[in-house]
Amino acid sequence: MKSRGIKYKRILIKLSGEALQNPKDGAPLDTEVLNSAADQIAAVKAQGVEIAIVVGGGNIYRGLAGTESGIDRTTGDYMGMLATVINSLALQSALERKGVYTRVMTSIAMAAVAEPFIRRRAMRHLEKGRVVIFGAGTGNPFFTTDSAAALRASEIGADLLVKGTKVDGIYTADPMKDPTAKRYKTITYQQAISKRLRVMDTAAFSLCQENNIPIIVCNFFKKGELARAIQGEPVGTLVRALALDKEIIMESLDDVLLEADDKMTKSIEHLKQGFTGLRTGKASPSLVENINVEYYGAPTRLRQLAGIATPEPRLIVINAYDPTALGAIEKAILAANIGVTPMNDGRVIRIPIPELSEERRKDLIKVGKRMAEEARVAIRGVRREANEQVKVLQKGSKITEDEEKSGLDEIQKYTDDFTRKVDGLLEAKEKDILAI
Repeated sequence: MKSRGIKYKRILIKLSGEALQNPKDGAPLDTEVLNSAADQIAAVKAQGVEIAIVVGGGNIYRGLAGTESGIDRTTGDYMGMLATVINSLALQSALERKGVYTRVMTSIAMAAVAEPFIRRRAMRHLEKGRVVIFGAGTGNPFFTTDSAAALRASEIGADLLVKGTKVDGIYTADPMKDPTAKRYKTITYQQAISKRLRVMDTAAFSLCQENNIPIIVCNFFKKGELARAIQGEPVGTLVRALALDKEIIMESLDDVLLEADDKMTKSIEHLKQGFTGLRTGKASPSLVENINVEYYGAPTRLRQLAGIATPEPRLIVINAYDPTALGAIEKAILAANIGVTPMNDGRVIRIPIPELSEERRKDLIKVGKRMAEEARVAIRGVRREANEQVKVLQKGSKITEDEEKSGLDEIQKYTDDFTRKVDGLLEAKEKDILAI
């Protein structure tokens, strides 16, 4: 049962190794920083929260950087894992000085200093109120400690992953270099990935997305910040699924902009998919791979039912994994009306791609223009909805009039940017169709 006022019962904290450095002279480990981290953790632990920690090793050694000095990547990564164990032991010592019982568990066996990682044992430690520190990353080279944090959070069933930094969230740009950078209050996993936000790596974001583990990126060393985060207060940046908390989706301007960006991006992806079905004079799997086929009563993408090859420049060959599906595949291709005639011999389907006539090319360009206009209309529809949402926020006193104006300006900028993307896709498709 969750403690009163606590939104997250079990959390995993990811600390970078660099966060433990002395801020003045750059010494790898600083006693004051360690004590500050231990104070934050102890304060939250006292509220009944189960805590696991993954700490990096970049303050001591970073495997990727070692390649520059001639050390091969695999060896360098193992050296980096050992560095994380040093940091884990240092943090354990700081926590135990505060009276917090801890266990260090490592992915690489080193019985003299730590327990081996065993999931069931780790769960037992957490249930008994011990802080568990996971060292040595995943135990495999080529994986970051961010990925290790997401993996361990998934394995222990964490309610939240906290990425502890010295910055108060995720920004549109580096706030140290760009004074105009703005902090995101909320952002989706997919937006974090597509915008290439470097606060965590793509694998970590993807793993948290798959297991629906929200991420809070916050200033770990700001007193009380971690406690506020686990109580569900709006600190730092929350990374989540778009519909994770429907009741807060429209609580801020960032949420409105995020949803608008997401919907406009989907309009572009839909247009790209539609353009793949506009036949040019060349054979390409993209012409048929996204066609939906009725397979045992369920619409299934053709690429999931068959291997698609182009052995000749003007020939597509479809080899169904289940030969009984050939008839349904043939029927679906004809229904798609993409200007080709499938030939089913009972074993494979061959689709010869005839050269396009001038008249057919003009027809395809007209279809492309229509699809592009539909995308523009969809984008303008998103703009209209977003503008209405911004006005609702202002009327509800959740944002100021100045923020309303800047929000409307930003939505228009999104609209212009995505409309230009539509124009660019159409221009490229027209050139493809007209190419002989």
